[in-house]
Amino acid sequence: MRTIFLFCFSLLVCGFSYGQEQPENVKEGDVFTINSNSNLKFKSLKLPKLNMLVKQGERPNYKKLDGLEVEIVSVENTKKGTFAVLKRTDDENFFIHRKTIKANLDKAFSYGELK
Repeated sequence: MRTIFLFCFSLLVCGFSYGQEQPENVKEGDVFTINSNSNLKFKSLKLPKLNMLVKQGERPNYKKLDGLEVEIVSVENTKKGTFAVLKRTDDENFFIHRKTIKANLDKAFSYGELK
């Protein structure tokens, strides 16, 4: 009985993980929105560290990224996952010296950081 339950549970988990949105159909020019969770710690976006932003003369604030529309500039498939270079749709900088940022698409869709 225990084996049957574990088998059914594993099939259910596999079905949910397979049913998530896959980043294979993402191409250059697609537009997404950055969504942050309550603690504002982005796990898939490669953002500069807060101390580097202070050294560059900017007030460190990741809250301004919430709700931004970004466009994919380029997509790169590697062994570690699918990475994309993102730029803002309004052609402004993310931070003082950052026009683009990099994102791991596999993690971004699973964590819900890009929609």
